Amino acid sequence: MTKKHFIRAAEIVQSIRSGFWTNEPPDWADSEAIRPISSYQRAVQTAEAFIVLAREFNPRFDAQRFLIACGLVDKPSKHRQS
Repeated sequence: MTKKHFIRAAEIVQSIRSGFWTNEPPDWADSEAIRPISSYQRAVQTAEAFIVLAREFNPRFDAQRFLIACGLVDKPSKHRQS
């Protein structure tokens, strides 16, 4: 996987979190077995799936950086030392 794949994955998670992803299940899914969940829950689950996939290709994959790119984790603030 390349950087562009990780960027696209983060964009997908952001879209899900923002509610721009469809809430309709795909045709192949058992719609009776699907219970409603929030956009945030879907985004978290999707991000976790991407993290698992990415780590299979790159054990040094930076999950924290990916979660920041997804908008699920705030970027740490930089503290200035006096």
